[in-house]
Amino acid sequence: MNLELFKKDENKEISLTSLEIAELTGKEHFNVIRDIETYLEKVVNGGVLKFEDTYQNTQNRQFYKYYRLPKREVLILVSGYSVELRAKIIDRLEYLENELKKQSYKPLTLKESLQMQLELLEKNEKLELENKSLKEKELENAPLIHFANRIKDTNDAILIRDFAKILYKKNKIEIGEKRLFVFLRDNGFLMSDNKPYQKYIEQGLFKVSETTIGTINGDRLVSTTKITGKGQIKISNLLSQRSDYAV
Repeated sequence: MNLELFKKDENKEISLTSLEIAELTGKEHFNVIRDIETYLEKVVNGGVLKFEDTYQNTQNRQFYKYYRLPKREVLILVSGYSVELRAKIIDRLEYLENELKKQSYKPLTLKESLQMQLELLEKNEKLELENKSLKEKELENAPLIHFANRIKDTNDAILIRDFAKILYKKNKIEIGEKRLFVFLRDNGFLMSDNKPYQKYIEQGLFKVSETTIGTINGDRLVSTTKITGKGQIKISNLLSQRSDYAV
């Protein structure tokens, strides 16, 4: 793998020296020095001395003072110059900014490049494992999803006995009618007489059918608890999370 990798260098900023300003504007250098010390001294926190440095003249080998000004100070300085001179300075600053953008990314060292590639590989491996886990979960839940899609819109309610048979046949959840009633009571869906609590009837999870049966002692009202399609999905999800009911 041949990757040309770069990292951003945040430590650079554009600036102009008093020598460059003199050359661009056609002013004498000593006049630019005077302008800096006259106008910037009032607006620079700590004074202009912090921008001062020296250079050696190549002809007489003497050392002379000059200033290196950041962009802000350059713009303040030339604000009093003519439009033509300001334009030359601004053009130069824009050129330097464009060059800086090109140079703001520098090649990584071999160690940095290898480290970055290692991090990318680790991220890819993690994503592959997560995708694999999601696919396995999808396959695992496929029967339950099919079951839910089939019954979610049905208006029919079935007996708890029949629901227990469906759980085993469709989802391989081994639980008989009696154990299912116990589960529903233990989890707060049914009361001790196996009738659903009113809130679960209102939520559409259960229905209660009532039938009048004639006996030698007179008519008797018999209540039967049934579970709706919505209730079947709810209870199936709960049971699927319980390993003690799985085959």
